[in-house]
Parts: sequence; structure tokens; C-alpha cells
Amino acid sequence: MHENQDTARMTNGMLVSGTVARASASRAAIRVLLATAISITTLAACSDSTEAPTGTTATASLAAGRASSAPSAHDAHGKRGLGDLTPAQKQAIAQVRNATARFHDIKVAEAAGYEVQYPEGCAESPEGAQAYHYLNPGLVDDKVELLRPELLMYEPKPDGTLQLIGVDYVVPLGMSADAPTLIGVPFMENAPLDVWALHIWAWRPNPSGMFAAWNPKVSCQHAF
Repeated sequence: MHENQDTARMTNGMLVSGTVARASASRAAIRVLLATAISITTLAACSDSTEAPTGTTATASLAAGRASSAPSAHDAHGKRGLGDLTPAQKQAIAQVRNATARFHDIKVAEAAGYEVQYPEGCAESPEGAQAYHYLNPGLVDDKVELLRPELLMYEPKPDGTLQLIGVDYVVPLGMSADAPTLIGVPFMENAPLDVWALHIWAWRPNPSGMFAAWNPKVSCQHAF
């Protein structure tokens, strides 16, 4: 009987340790990302460039990292509308829509782990907007999974609700020396955020391209 009790204690201890480890890893990911957000705010406050994007918060400085990306990444993220996508890309985007359709309800998204607004505020620039980003810290790693984007993007509406407009994939620069690719599109280096990033505007047409950083059809007019 004592043996059974000891075994049960050991099993429970292993389960608790595993849970604590996963929670610690998730908290560590948030700490890293939030520390980078502080750096962005500092950069935005110290910048005197008239070329810098403007926005409702320092999140607009996301453009700085994407604007300094390698030319090859810019080429891949150019004006590529739905008609210019390959059949495989069209199929992949349809799969993204199916996988994220339930997240039109922000409460469902939060329950699924997308509960950290990162960076805070509604991001916009002269090229358009990205609006609000909601991060799932548990998905931040060195993997790129089409149906599990790290961030969801939402546009604020006049009635105070949020409308799902697209997804954002990120991989920390420290976890990948080379730009990851997804459905044949290389990620762009976002140096201020210390990540590789790729947008897919699955839920909002974008005249700048399906994978462009900014969308002129998105607005922060009703940001809260």
C-alpha cells in the first residue's frame, strides 16, 4: 500500500512539474515579447524621422522592421492578389479561413489562448493599418504551422466590436537564422520586434497583396 501511495505521489509530482514547466515557458515567451514592445516604444519616442509610420500607439512602429526587410522578402510580399496566387496557395488560404472562422467571436479566440494584445493598441501607417493583434503565447516557438497562427488581427468597428481580418505568423529571430517560409512565401525580418513575420489577409481583401504588411482597406478610425 505504501508503494502505491509513493507511486501516486511521484506521478502527481511529475504532472505538476510538467504543468509548471509549460506555464513557465509560456510566461517566458510573453516576457520576451513584452520586453521587445518596450524597446519599440522607446524607439518610437526617440525617432525624429518624418518617414516613420504614425498610429494611435507605438505599435505603428511595426512598419520600421518590415520596411527594412530584405528586397527578396519585399518582392514576395508585393501586390499579389487572389488572382495571382498559385492553386496550392489558394487552397492553403481556404484552410486558414476554415481553421479560424470560429475566431470571428473574440471570446472564442480568447478562450483558445489569444488573450494577450501584443503589441498594445491599433497599428496603422500611411500605407494602411493592421489594427489590433491578439497573441497566443503558447504558439510562439521555432515552428510554422499554417492552421495555428501565433496572432489574430482584428479591426475595431463603430459599434465597439472587433472584426477578424487576418492572421499573423511570427518566429523569434533567435530561433531561426534564416527566414522561415509558409506556402512558398518567405517571412519578413522585423528587427524592432526581433521576429520573422508573415501576414495572411484571409478575411479582408488587400489591394497591396495577400501577404503585405499593411492593408489600406483596414482602419483604426474606431480604435478604443
